[in-house]
Amino acid sequence: MYGHLDKQPYGEGWNTDPCDPVIKDGLLFGRGSNDDGYSLFCAILAIKACQDLGRGHPRVIITIEGSEEGEIDDLIFYMQKYKSELGNPDLVICLDAIANNTQSIFVTSTLRGILGFDIKVTTGKSNMHSGFSGAFPQPYPIMNRLLGRIMNFETQ
Repeated sequence: MYGHLDKQPYGEGWNTDPCDPVIKDGLLFGRGSNDDGYSLFCAILAIKACQDLGRGHPRVIITIEGSEEGEIDDLIFYMQKYKSELGNPDLVICLDAIANNTQSIFVTSTLRGILGFDIKVTTGKSNMHSGFSGAFPQPYPIMNRLLGRIMNFETQ
């Protein structure tokens, strides 16, 4: 299963077939085992741990999207096709994380990506003479404050 989730070339240095996962010294070795396969496996084990301990959990639907970075046409198709069965989720978690060592569980809190939007700030109903500058709110500083709520320009 894990060999089909990581679509990037697997490179050199493998001691075993990267498309045939193996457990060695208690660790899983195989293509995607510390990338896409790692996070999916952790999600399944988290649900299993709740069940084994008799703890409740909400209804969980795991959707495996196998497209490459940003190509989500297949995911959109299936989410629309099965919308009535899936319902509206209360929480969506993207499991595209990586394991940087074998001693820790890594949780991704943000992902790189692209966000496209149009923003329009209107402060008056008609054109006004430039001599009124400062007498009325200026759109540019307002827009900067709005964008500052999305991203901290001091730390990014």
